[in-house]
Amino acid sequence: MSRAVVVGAGVGGLAAAVRLLEAGHSVTVFEAGDAPGGKAGRRELGGFAFDTGPSLLTMPWVFRDLLGDACPEMVRVEPVTRYRFADGSSVDLSADLPRALESLESWSRGAGDDWAAFLGVCAQMWKSSEPFLTGEPPWPPRRDVASADPRDFLRVRPWSTLRGLSRSTARDPRLRMIIDRFATYAGAEPRRAPAALAVAGYVEHAFGAWHVPGGIYEIVRAIAARVEQLGGAIEYGAPVSAIERRGQRAVGVNGVAADWVVWNGDALALDRLLGRAKSKPAERSLSGLVLLLGVRGPTEGIAHHTILFPRDYDAEFDDVFVHRRPARDPTLYVSVSSVTDPSEAPEGGENWFVLANTPSGATGVDWAAEEERVLGLLAARGLDPTGRIVARGSRTPEDLERETGAVGGAIYGDAPHGRLGTLKRPGPRVRGLDNVIRAGGTAHPGGGLPLVALSGGLAARIIGTG
Repeated sequence: MSRAVVVGAGVGGLAAAVRLLEAGHSVTVFEAGDAPGGKAGRRELGGFAFDTGPSLLTMPWVFRDLLGDACPEMVRVEPVTRYRFADGSSVDLSADLPRALESLESWSRGAGDDWAAFLGVCAQMWKSSEPFLTGEPPWPPRRDVASADPRDFLRVRPWSTLRGLSRSTARDPRLRMIIDRFATYAGAEPRRAPAALAVAGYVEHAFGAWHVPGGIYEIVRAIAARVEQLGGAIEYGAPVSAIERRGQRAVGVNGVAADWVVWNGDALALDRLLGRAKSKPAERSLSGLVLLLGVRGPTEGIAHHTILFPRDYDAEFDDVFVHRRPARDPTLYVSVSSVTDPSEAPEGGENWFVLANTPSGATGVDWAAEEERVLGLLAARGLDPTGRIVARGSRTPEDLERETGAVGGAIYGDAPHGRLGTLKRPGPRVRGLDNVIRAGGTAHPGGGLPLVALSGGLAARIIGTG
């Protein structure tokens, strides 16, 4: 069989390696860092353990299919999210629909009906888009792939933004904010994001939000172990600065001969490496400032996942995407996985992962000052760790770029803005190089652990039929 080189030991690259090895190919993975995972990292501070990347798992069947009996245990998180608003109100949303509807109706009359209507629209979107999550993107069309059903195209409401969808399905402005936030799952903002991004939020409510005892990073460890068990080689501390080429084919990476190359890194970084970077690059997706706080507990009203909304959501997006500065009043996401798995913190303690969206590529930012401001905002919004922090760390956009190669610290690559924004995401095939395949969160089908894993599987299938 052929020799494949995978660049990047993120989840997409590792998933591609597993599938290639299972098909009988030889595989070498080059990873610039000293551990697998890419943006999905793990850090321990003073006895507290933190997932530094994704803190939410959806679509668990993707990993059960990939890992079989080696898949770590996954447990449901309930509620999926607790939403808190600037007016002091809050609501819990569950993946159990009757429970969610009851919670919404007691919070705002008619909100349950509106949420059910929204989920109904999303269910149709999911039905239409699911085949493209595991296969090649529908655009540009390929002669060797059956054309998509045009009715599927209409079901994803290509004429609408996510903001348009939220306003057409929800009457309460707070429920609209919940729906609008799903744009950030792809690093976008709702006023310019396609309505199809609602599917990103739909899956956690239709199929549940999940956690892995010991941390989400256990998924990474399991996939990396599977690669090595199957005979693959993972070389850490091995950055890739060039792909050796002969005509329209790659022939090697880091001195290792290759019949195929899977690029599991930032798509923009690949363009730059190939000398193809555009003079005016596309708008980049969100980055984020992360605080890792070991907190003496317990904290009243804490949930596994909590969203603290600002008073003016649009002002946040203006700051980040228009003015290219940290938002003056950002949404704060707080994940405390020790609520579900107490082993991730010392007895009586809590592991707070706090995220504030920021622009990617921002320069001249005093991130230490921003960290203090985020702590002040937490206190002002009713989740005050002041005086209880016993361990502390952070991850800035600059850290993210340095540690993972995400250009500018953009978590999802280019921002999928525009009504057809999801179709503009780079596909798996690289123009002009017949045997280089993209995978990872900046390529089709997008970011988030399950989609990234699916991108790796797609890369392996393309190689298997190439």
